[in-house]
Amino acid sequence: MQDSRAAGPSQEDSIVVPSRSDPLLAAMVEPVGGPLGRRTEPGRSRPGFFTVERVLVIMAAVSALLAVVAKNHCRVSGWTTPDQYSTVCWSKFPNSIPAGWPGSWFPFVSPGSTFDGSPVSGFAAGMAAWLTGFAGTGTARTLAFFDANALLVAAVWIFTVVVVARTAGRRPWDAAMVAASPLLLLTAFVSWDFWAAALVGLGILLFVRRNTLWAGLVLGVAAMAAPYAFLVLLAVLVLGIRTRQATAALETLAAGVVGWLLVLAPVMALDGSAWRQYMGGFLGGTATESSIYGGWNLLAARIGLPGLDGGAVNGLAAALLVLVVLGVVALGLYSPALPSLAELSAVAVAGLLVVDKFAQPWHAVWLLPLLALALPRWRPVLLWQAAVAVHFIALMLFQSKVLGNISDQHAIDTPYFVLASALAGAASCALAALLVRGLLQPRHGLPRRVGARHG
Repeated sequence: MQDSRAAGPSQEDSIVVPSRSDPLLAAMVEPVGGPLGRRTEPGRSRPGFFTVERVLVIMAAVSALLAVVAKNHCRVSGWTTPDQYSTVCWSKFPNSIPAGWPGSWFPFVSPGSTFDGSPVSGFAAGMAAWLTGFAGTGTARTLAFFDANALLVAAVWIFTVVVVARTAGRRPWDAAMVAASPLLLLTAFVSWDFWAAALVGLGILLFVRRNTLWAGLVLGVAAMAAPYAFLVLLAVLVLGIRTRQATAALETLAAGVVGWLLVLAPVMALDGSAWRQYMGGFLGGTATESSIYGGWNLLAARIGLPGLDGGAVNGLAAALLVLVVLGVVALGLYSPALPSLAELSAVAVAGLLVVDKFAQPWHAVWLLPLLALALPRWRPVLLWQAAVAVHFIALMLFQSKVLGNISDQHAIDTPYFVLASALAGAASCALAALLVRGLLQPRHGLPRRVGARHG
């Protein structure tokens, strides 16, 4: 009898090659040899050293290097206003450094350490500060602090790419959307949001592999990096109810609470005032210019209409977020096609990016890994990235005008910035609409869905 292994792996072991099926990607790879040939069998033959994951890691590493180059003007000249805005090399990393650089600065750990960010972001900033203690003070330490954060984020970037590739199953190449993202060249080293994206990606991978407790634990920690992780936990609960696996979903949620408390407990013990300050800013902070509320206030002030005060913004933002949550719940429970965790989470996060009163263009890093899993179509994802990149550049040039009062040659006025912000919001809505259409009209379904639990 012939050994079944001699026949080679089954069809399920083969790897889907996007350059064969995606028209835009096929055209993009034409200058480097075109799509992979039809007679090749990726996933069913030995690739040698250059496995898919290793190639993706190389792509992410090269992209991270290019992202550092994009910030090189500020690395050389310093992060000064308005120069850091007009040259589009602004970053939260050096601008979060407290005056005087106290040697014990470790946000949420060292009492009295001020920081404008989440606890996990604070831990990452403190780690970078500790690593660069040798650099002394002044400009040298500022540069070392930025480079240390960039190096840590680059490692997190590579980790996220590997996680997405493994979650994608037979479509690991879709992780190239994260590894070679043109948007991340501008925004990867702007904030600590990549830490949240990596944790959420890991949580989804663990959930797909049915490690529900560990998935919940990681997602709970992710919620202390960026609150959007709570929407992923909501998607877990909705899918658990729909697939009659509520017990497993509740286990994940309970583990999420534990993960959240594992971060909160030491923060409260070591520096409770920092947590109260963070929550105060989260609940009562002013809407950003990039939010729909801040954009309206900018235009209203320009044309003489009444603006939205803090109470109105909070009420409207809460109402719109409730509508997003209700829409996600209805979609998860009643759509003709069973959503995957990545799909339902992507719809929820896309909605949050539009209605969040703290919206910023670099928050797009939350959505990008989810899109690689939920919407593996290069054209719409690249168009969305282009819209967000325009928004980011417009924000930098607008800040040049507001904070630096420099000439219009290196800045833009309010209407152009609001238009760019609205374009990015519309692009996020369009992506959500594509995902929803694929679930409501299965004939328009996506190439594959990952993250759903059927068993």
